[in-house]
Amino acid sequence: MKSNKQRRKEIQQKRIARAEKLKRELSNTVPPYALGLEGDVTAALSGVVASDKNELTHNTSYAIQPDYYLDKAFTCIDCKSREVWTAKQQKWWYEIAKGDINSTAVRCRPCRKIKQAIKAEARRIHLEGLERKKKGG
Repeated sequence: MKSNKQRRKEIQQKRIARAEKLKRELSNTVPPYALGLEGDVTAALSGVVASDKNELTHNTSYAIQPDYYLDKAFTCIDCKSREVWTAKQQKWWYEIAKGDINSTAVRCRPCRKIKQAIKAEARRIHLEGLERKKKGG
Protein backbone atom coordinates (compact mmCIF):
# COMPACT_ATOMS: atom_id res chain seq x y z
CA MET A 1 0.00 0.00 0.00
CA LYS A 2 1.34 3.39 -1.00
CA SER A 3 1.33 6.41 1.24
CA ASN A 4 -0.36 9.64 0.19
CA LYS A 5 3.06 11.20 -0.31
CA GLN A 6 4.04 8.41 -2.71
CA ARG A 7 0.75 8.77 -4.61
CA ARG A 8 1.18 12.54 -4.91
CA LYS A 9 4.71 12.07 -6.25
CA GLU A 10 3.47 9.47 -8.74
CA ILE A 11 0.68 11.80 -9.91
CA GLN A 12 3.16 14.67 -10.21
CA GLN A 13 5.48 12.57 -12.38
CA LYS A 14 2.57 11.54 -14.63
CA ARG A 15 1.48 15.16 -15.01
CA ILE A 16 4.99 16.28 -15.88
CA ALA A 17 5.35 13.48 -18.43
CA ARG A 18 1.97 14.34 -19.96
CA ALA A 19 2.85 18.06 -20.12
CA GLU A 20 6.22 17.33 -21.74
CA LYS A 21 4.54 15.07 -24.29
CA LEU A 22 2.01 17.80 -25.08
CA LYS A 23 4.80 20.36 -25.34
CA ARG A 24 6.64 18.11 -27.83
CA GLU A 25 3.46 17.70 -29.87
CA LEU A 26 2.82 21.45 -29.83
CA SER A 27 6.38 22.24 -30.85
CA ASN A 28 5.60 20.50 -34.16
CA THR A 29 2.56 22.72 -34.78
CA VAL A 30 3.93 26.07 -33.58
CA PRO A 31 6.69 27.77 -35.55
CA PRO A 32 9.99 27.54 -33.64
CA TYR A 33 10.43 31.32 -33.68
CA ALA A 34 7.12 31.72 -31.78
CA LEU A 35 8.31 29.80 -28.74
CA GLY A 36 9.40 32.02 -25.90
CA LEU A 37 9.07 35.28 -27.79
CA GLU A 38 7.14 38.25 -26.50
CA GLY A 39 5.64 41.33 -28.07
CA ASP A 40 4.83 42.09 -31.67
CA VAL A 41 6.20 38.93 -33.31
CA THR A 42 4.08 36.60 -31.18
CA ALA A 43 1.02 38.85 -31.34
CA ALA A 44 1.24 38.82 -35.12
CA LEU A 45 0.98 35.03 -35.18
CA SER A 46 -2.61 33.91 -35.38
CA GLY A 47 -3.63 31.82 -32.38
CA VAL A 48 -0.35 32.08 -30.44
CA VAL A 49 0.23 34.35 -27.43
CA ALA A 50 3.32 34.28 -25.21
CA SER A 51 2.72 33.78 -21.50
CA ASP A 52 4.14 35.89 -18.70
CA LYS A 53 5.46 33.42 -16.10
CA ASN A 54 5.61 36.15 -13.45
CA GLU A 55 1.82 36.50 -13.68
CA LEU A 56 1.33 32.74 -13.19
CA THR A 57 2.90 32.60 -9.72
CA HIS A 58 -0.55 32.31 -8.10
CA ASN A 59 -0.77 28.76 -9.50
CA THR A 60 1.02 26.55 -7.02
CA SER A 61 0.32 23.29 -8.82
CA TYR A 62 2.92 20.82 -9.98
CA ALA A 63 1.95 21.45 -13.58
CA ILE A 64 4.49 22.95 -15.92
CA GLN A 65 3.72 26.60 -16.61
CA PRO A 66 3.01 27.25 -20.30
CA ASP A 67 5.46 29.20 -22.46
CA TYR A 68 2.64 30.27 -24.76
CA TYR A 69 -1.11 29.87 -25.26
CA LEU A 70 -2.72 28.33 -28.33
CA ASP A 71 -6.32 28.53 -29.51
CA LYS A 72 -8.23 25.52 -28.14
CA ALA A 73 -11.35 24.06 -29.68
CA PHE A 74 -14.06 22.77 -27.32
CA THR A 75 -17.71 21.73 -27.35
CA CYS A 76 -20.12 23.68 -25.15
CA ILE A 77 -21.57 21.34 -22.51
CA ASP A 78 -24.97 23.04 -22.67
CA CYS A 79 -25.75 23.72 -26.35
CA LYS A 80 -23.16 21.34 -27.91
CA SER A 81 -21.83 24.01 -30.28
CA ARG A 82 -18.19 23.90 -31.34
CA GLU A 83 -16.33 26.93 -29.99
CA VAL A 84 -12.75 28.17 -29.77
CA TRP A 85 -11.15 29.41 -26.58
CA THR A 86 -8.68 31.87 -28.04
CA ALA A 87 -5.13 32.31 -26.83
CA LYS A 88 -5.91 35.92 -25.92
CA GLN A 89 -8.86 34.81 -23.75
CA GLN A 90 -6.67 32.17 -22.08
CA LYS A 91 -4.01 34.77 -21.27
CA TRP A 92 -6.66 36.99 -19.68
CA TRP A 93 -8.14 34.10 -17.66
CA TYR A 94 -4.87 32.70 -16.34
CA GLU A 95 -2.84 35.90 -15.84
CA ILE A 96 -5.29 38.74 -15.17
CA ALA A 97 -8.30 36.98 -13.64
CA LYS A 98 -5.86 34.60 -11.87
CA GLY A 99 -7.79 31.49 -12.91
CA ASP A 100 -6.55 28.00 -12.10
CA ILE A 101 -3.99 26.86 -14.68
CA ASN A 102 -5.73 23.46 -14.91
CA SER A 103 -9.13 24.95 -15.82
CA THR A 104 -10.47 25.22 -19.37
CA ALA A 105 -13.50 26.74 -21.04
CA VAL A 106 -16.55 24.46 -21.18
CA ARG A 107 -19.37 26.87 -22.13
CA CYS A 108 -19.81 29.29 -25.02
CA ARG A 109 -20.39 32.96 -24.24
CA PRO A 110 -24.23 32.89 -24.56
CA CYS A 111 -24.51 29.81 -22.32
CA ARG A 112 -22.15 31.42 -19.77
CA LYS A 113 -24.37 34.51 -19.65
CA ILE A 114 -27.47 32.33 -19.14
CA LYS A 115 -25.74 30.39 -16.33
CA GLN A 116 -24.67 33.65 -14.66
CA ALA A 117 -28.24 35.00 -14.84
CA ILE A 118 -29.61 31.80 -13.27
CA LYS A 119 -27.10 32.02 -10.43
CA ALA A 120 -27.81 35.71 -9.87
CA GLU A 121 -31.56 35.04 -9.68
CA ALA A 122 -31.05 32.15 -7.23
CA ARG A 123 -28.81 34.36 -5.09
CA ARG A 124 -31.42 37.17 -5.12
CA ILE A 125 -34.21 34.79 -4.06
CA HIS A 126 -32.02 33.35 -1.30
CA LEU A 127 -31.11 36.78 0.08
CA GLU A 128 -34.78 37.89 -0.03
CA GLY A 129 -35.70 34.79 1.95
CA LEU A 130 -33.05 35.57 4.55
CA GLU A 131 -34.37 39.14 4.87
CA ARG A 132 -37.93 37.87 5.35
CA LYS A 133 -36.71 35.43 7.97
CA LYS A 134 -34.91 38.22 9.87
CA LYS A 135 -37.98 40.43 9.85
CA GLY A 136 -40.39 37.65 10.79
CA GLY A 137 -38.27 35.97 13.41
